[in-house]
Amino acid sequence: MAAMLTGREEEQRIIGDLLARARAGAGGGLLVLGQPGIGKSALLAEAAAAADGMRVLRATGIEAEAGLPYAGLHLLLRPVIKRLPALPEAQRAALGAVFGLTPAGPDRPEPADRLLIGLAVLTLLADLTEHGPVLCLVDDAHWMDASSLAALVFAARRLQDESVAVLFGARDGHGPLDAGGLPILRPAALTEAAAARLLDQRRTALSRADRTRILAQAHGNPLALLELPLRPATPADETLPAPAAAATSYDCSADLPLPDRIQAAFHAQMRVLPDDTQTLLKIAALATSEELDVLLRAAAVLGIPPDAVSPAQQADILLLHQDTYSFRHPLMRAGIAQGAALPKRLNAHRALAAALTGPEDADRRTWHLAAAATGPDEAIAGELERTAERAARRAGPHASVVALERAAQLSGDPGARLRRWILAAEAAADLGDGDRALAFAANADLVLTESALPADAVDAQLLATLALAKAGSAFGRGDLRTAHRLAFDGATALAAAAPRQAAWLLLETVHFAWYLGDREVTEMANLFMTLPLSRDDPLFTVSLYIETGLMLTLRWPLGFEPVRLAAAVDHAAAADYAGPQARIMLATIAPIMAQDTESHAVFADLAADCRAQGRLAWLAPALGGRSRALAYLGRLPEAADAAAEAAAVAQAAGQTQWLSQAEGVLAYLAAARGEEDTCRRHARAALTDLSPTVMSLGAAWGWWALGLLELGLGRPARALEHFHALGRGPSVHQIAALRCLPDLLEAALRAGDRDQAEAAQATLAHWAEEVGQDCARAVALRGRALLADDGTAGDLFEAALSHYEREDRPFDRARTQLLWGEWLRRERRRTEARIPLRAALDTFDQLGAAPWARRARQELAASGSAPGEPAATAAGTAALSALTSQEAHIVRLAAQGLSNRDIAAQLVLSPRTVGHHLYKAYPKLGVLSRGELPALLNR
Repeated sequence: MAAMLTGREEEQRIIGDLLARARAGAGGGLLVLGQPGIGKSALLAEAAAAADGMRVLRATGIEAEAGLPYAGLHLLLRPVIKRLPALPEAQRAALGAVFGLTPAGPDRPEPADRLLIGLAVLTLLADLTEHGPVLCLVDDAHWMDASSLAALVFAARRLQDESVAVLFGARDGHGPLDAGGLPILRPAALTEAAAARLLDQRRTALSRADRTRILAQAHGNPLALLELPLRPATPADETLPAPAAAATSYDCSADLPLPDRIQAAFHAQMRVLPDDTQTLLKIAALATSEELDVLLRAAAVLGIPPDAVSPAQQADILLLHQDTYSFRHPLMRAGIAQGAALPKRLNAHRALAAALTGPEDADRRTWHLAAAATGPDEAIAGELERTAERAARRAGPHASVVALERAAQLSGDPGARLRRWILAAEAAADLGDGDRALAFAANADLVLTESALPADAVDAQLLATLALAKAGSAFGRGDLRTAHRLAFDGATALAAAAPRQAAWLLLETVHFAWYLGDREVTEMANLFMTLPLSRDDPLFTVSLYIETGLMLTLRWPLGFEPVRLAAAVDHAAAADYAGPQARIMLATIAPIMAQDTESHAVFADLAADCRAQGRLAWLAPALGGRSRALAYLGRLPEAADAAAEAAAVAQAAGQTQWLSQAEGVLAYLAAARGEEDTCRRHARAALTDLSPTVMSLGAAWGWWALGLLELGLGRPARALEHFHALGRGPSVHQIAALRCLPDLLEAALRAGDRDQAEAAQATLAHWAEEVGQDCARAVALRGRALLADDGTAGDLFEAALSHYEREDRPFDRARTQLLWGEWLRRERRRTEARIPLRAALDTFDQLGAAPWARRARQELAASGSAPGEPAATAAGTAALSALTSQEAHIVRLAAQGLSNRDIAAQLVLSPRTVGHHLYKAYPKLGVLSRGELPALLNR
């Protein structure tokens, strides 16, 4: 290892800087990428040697363990697992489940949340720094299981305020790492001088010909310089003029890729050992762990004595530790494993299966049996399916995809093979691996075609699941139209014979149509209406609820009273359709029926459930839905907190669709506050499409925000341009396109476009009549008042305000009061105007709605009344305005009594990062401690 650092001074300096920053409390991650043998492992080993005063945790990826969820993470954290009880409860339970320390059976039916696992790793690493800085080394990360990598990369990206450094060593082209967003260090090939220096230091007895050939073939790769084999010299070799000529003049291995030549060299070193030792090394290379006792037990199955390990140890091929072993270099393991003849590989896998006898080894035993299978074996396929079920409960779809794929390959029964291919496709689609999901779905279609299974032998729910997997894969690729067509055609095929499964499929995919256009929404609504569901079936009520939303979106007359959200949720639960995704979908549709309070209640309960149960993957959409409901309800500061938290969680989880929605709401709230630059920044993020064919989920709110901004700043014509983009573009069927109509109406009147204002009013009146809610009737009456030219406006404004008595919506109420006051002043009823104008001003100041407060203040001045100072100059509000949005959010949570650790878990940060933000916020607020925050915010 030390020799391979020759010429690596710059790389050592970069890694040394990372360690220095970690010691100073500003850690992070670094990805060391390069070809095999370039020196990645040597650099990581040097980092460990240089980590004076740091606790070092190490793990090395093993190719045979790549399908075992969280195996790599367990290997890294095994020395500190005893610290798990100190973690917050949800994090402790999640990490304990994936490590097999707590049950993952019926008492834990949901898989561990990947985001929660990453947060638990972050908290655990942060806790370890209480006793000094920490260095984590992950070598051969390209062979580590994807679940472990995701958790470690997640944590590494959030260590900027922690005394932790994480180094990954991996080969180029490993997607999860390349897309992880970590800084990258790429060791280059050694210079000619450095390569020659290394070779001359370590291989002193080379002939000139061998030296020339090795330098030419190694291409600056340190491991190749040390390991490429010698060959007998010939007189002609001495006359070779240049390395390039040597590389092509002889040696048939020169055409092989460099890693293959190095592996061949390693394999050649093994072939000189005794036969028993060679067999033992093959077992060691194919094992899914590096446990010495398992290796020796497996060797004993094949009649190999324990002392067969000694020649491998003496040859420096196998390194023995206290209870584990390792190979001198990872390529040596790969070379030995890949060079083993098929019969010997099969025997090694069978021996390893026989050695793994404990119940905790069931999954590893099954994998070795599967690797040794040479044809269909229903018993092993069944065990693999059970392995997939257990793994999915512990770790989600990452764990089960490969197991289900192999189970399907080993299935002898066509029906079982079909089911396993469909389940594999579903798991791959859930994972976001659309290509594999489509490949598995194609295999399922092939089974259906070739096996001639009778129609009644194929479960309808399986067919619906297959259609959903295909549609989900297309959606993941950005092909929304194909996704919708696959789902719709699948539901149509099932509608007559299996209406419940057709309804389930439509419920799962209704959002596809929502983001396409009126044709897709129309055919979806028509299919819902024609499904022959029994009225006694709970899915009938759920389907009717969705159908109602679609009809209102299309501006169709209902002819019946809308279904209440509470009823839809109850019936969904009765139909076993009450998971987070179903609740999100139902509560998202509720605002179409103006059931905003109910929508907020469902989203708030779901967010609380997600936190309590560790379902952080669903937390962002739950918080985003809550922020939208709060915005509809006019509770703007609360909406801002929920939207900011939704954006933070979505960004941490890489959920671009939910981040887009949160950005749209943040843009709307900034528009209400009159913060032009902030609004435009969030709107740009919300309007960025997810792909060329998939509209951004936040686009509708982005256009609404820009229109509201221009309206608030007194530019109604420009506001209309944005409302037109919302009402006439691909967002026309979004809820925001309906709920922005009161703003569009006001902008149109202020811009002198009465025809457009009247068209908006007609839609508002129809909507209010259909949904029968006070808030809808209030804005419809306000629209009538604005359009009235017969002296009835005053009565209409008063009638509109009366609808806020049962359910107050402060922003809408204050805007109605402002418009009434403006009308009264224009009617020269200035004394009467001051009452609604003063009420509106007070509310706008409390909400921080600066443009609207400014307008109310101007109207009050015009009515002959002194408007007074803005309420926003109160100590607490003024101080909070000096904070960043994240600082303000953390301060509000701290004022509620939450600890740094609780806040960190809620905002997906490290506890030290929370403390850092509070430390910066206190001087801005003029306080010395968190104990002063409640009083300040109350003021």
